[in-house]
Amino acid sequence: MDTKILYYKKFEGSVKSIDYVNWAIHMLEKDFSTQSLNVLSSFREPLNVFEVEDYFSRIIRELSLQEPLHEECAKYYLYDLLSKIINGEEDVLEIAYEIYYVTSEHFTNEELSVWYDISEKIDDYRYGDNITKITKGDLITAIVSEAKKQLNSNLNLN
Repeated sequence: MDTKILYYKKFEGSVKSIDYVNWAIHMLEKDFSTQSLNVLSSFREPLNVFEVEDYFSRIIRELSLQEPLHEECAKYYLYDLLSKIINGEEDVLEIAYEIYYVTSEHFTNEELSVWYDISEKIDDYRYGDNITKITKGDLITAIVSEAKKQLNSNLNLN
């Protein structure tokens, strides 16, 4: 897990103890090294949130890392989600919902409002009367197309 994504989760109050461990492993893979980083990366569940956060704080100090801005983390997280859609890494419909949440909470860019429409179509498909007879394949095609469009346009996220 990348540092900006971890901080985004912290800012949003959705970070879990295992996220810190995954972050530590990611940092080791990127050739960062401190004793505290080695210790945190070796933790296994069940995890003590206070111990995990203490080691995280130590690592941040030891590596002289600066806490990024919430907005910067949200932008990075959005790009990460768009990339996951294109790479087919996870459930595209769930990622589209997450993109809608992130864009509605953090951005005012009109181009990103398309994620509201997509989330509505997903809801119609899953829970509504689906009068347009949209299929899961249609949804996935539209979501992947929009993700590619937005990544290729290198959106200026406001």
